[in-house]
Amino acid sequence: MQNSSLAHPIFGFSLHRHAGRQLRDHFIPNASNQHVPHVLHHRALFLYSLLLVLVKLSVLASPLLLPYNLGQTSAVTSENIVSLSNQSRVDFDLPALMVSPKLEVAALNKARDMMKSGYFAHFSPEGVSPWFWIQQSGYSYSYAGENLAIRFSTAEGVNAAWLASAAHRSNILSKDFTQIGVAVLTEEFGKEGAATLVVQMFGAPAVQTAVAKTEEPKVQPVKVLPKVVEQPASVSESPTPQITFPLQDSFMNKSVFRVIGEGQFGDQIRIYINDRLYGQTAVTPAGQFEYVLPAEESLSDGPYVLHVRQVDAEGKKSRSSSQIEFLVDTTPPQIFENAFSFIPSSGQIGAYDVTAGVSDDSIRTLVTVGDDSAALERQQGKTWSGKITLFNAKAGDDLPIQIYAQDLAGNETKQRVGLLSGSDVKGVFSFVSGQQEAPKQEMKLFGGFVTIADFGAFAQKFYLAFVVFLASALVLKVGIKRHIHHPRTVAATAGVMMLAMILFTF
Repeated sequence: MQNSSLAHPIFGFSLHRHAGRQLRDHFIPNASNQHVPHVLHHRALFLYSLLLVLVKLSVLASPLLLPYNLGQTSAVTSENIVSLSNQSRVDFDLPALMVSPKLEVAALNKARDMMKSGYFAHFSPEGVSPWFWIQQSGYSYSYAGENLAIRFSTAEGVNAAWLASAAHRSNILSKDFTQIGVAVLTEEFGKEGAATLVVQMFGAPAVQTAVAKTEEPKVQPVKVLPKVVEQPASVSESPTPQITFPLQDSFMNKSVFRVIGEGQFGDQIRIYINDRLYGQTAVTPAGQFEYVLPAEESLSDGPYVLHVRQVDAEGKKSRSSSQIEFLVDTTPPQIFENAFSFIPSSGQIGAYDVTAGVSDDSIRTLVTVGDDSAALERQQGKTWSGKITLFNAKAGDDLPIQIYAQDLAGNETKQRVGLLSGSDVKGVFSFVSGQQEAPKQEMKLFGGFVTIADFGAFAQKFYLAFVVFLASALVLKVGIKRHIHHPRTVAATAGVMMLAMILFTF
């Protein structure tokens, strides 16, 4: 009974009156609070100031404590490339590829050769094929393939670009391959400055006649001109010479180049292009010959047919070599500035939808913004489109926007088409500019019991609500007790409100 009687004043009317009195003392000026509401007391105002500053510090520190989107991206390393390729295979119920040290050596040597000679292609300007590097590493294969990538900032970007290309995708998802080797090399690359090259080699150990795969498209067949008719009596017994460069159905991006091949020492090799004699050269003791087209005989762009014949000391000619069809293309792809647009993607922070106009001969088109790049896909005719997400951009940076295009011959074009400055796209072309939102930072409190989806936006609303709260309390204090003045309280409250507004706009 005693417990029951004690409970009545605590949980009954006594508690109701106590809560009402506390609420009044906190917000209504009266004699018990010396006509200064508790919420406007100098100690409360001091704590408010500390709280406001602490919230701002938390917002500024949140990008460091909660990095934006980095958990879903990874650096361009050989390990990450292999992991992503194998994950793609697993997604299609294919077995993962084993890493081959020999293929890794082959990939690294190929990457070094591209860096040294400044080319980006499966075949070097001298005609060295990918299979040369694989064989040089001591890897004997029954199937082999190669994927190349350049100027990517994330491993996910490399893998996504390969999967978007039918030729690259067929290598990654091929049932013929059982092993893989990847090399990543970042150095100065030609006139474009530093670049990251990725070489991905695939293989299957030799168990039968070697079959080489390549992702390079073939050129359209060219009309073969009639062969030079030789009299039977003029044919020598010398073996038929062989041409090792240029390769069949290859592209040349130089109008003056070398013709390389094999013949019999002591004989002369005559060079015929479209059945016209261009010159001759001697066969070395090693059984090799090399002929450099003179500058005055440089070839214009177009298709050609090459063959050679060997002439012995008596002037007798060997049988003609196999005819090599190749295409000279020295003109880089053209970028159409008036067909470019760069629009912020809806619903995705830091991402932009890109459209570019590039001539029909381009087989690869990239967009770069600062240190970030993305591959575009051909849509229709000369239109390429895609999306780029900025991972390396910093607030306040002026980032050049460039379009890079490459054709089958290896000709490259890189052209600046605009500037991303303070999240606004600037330039003289057909841009659509927009504001880039700040990254949203999710914050979890009390072990995840309370989750704030966008802490930055929450802080902004908090400052505004706090100003409204203090302004309301100050209006009540001045309105109810107009005859009692507390200038220091009014000044201190106004100062805290001003601090909140400064932090709101900062």
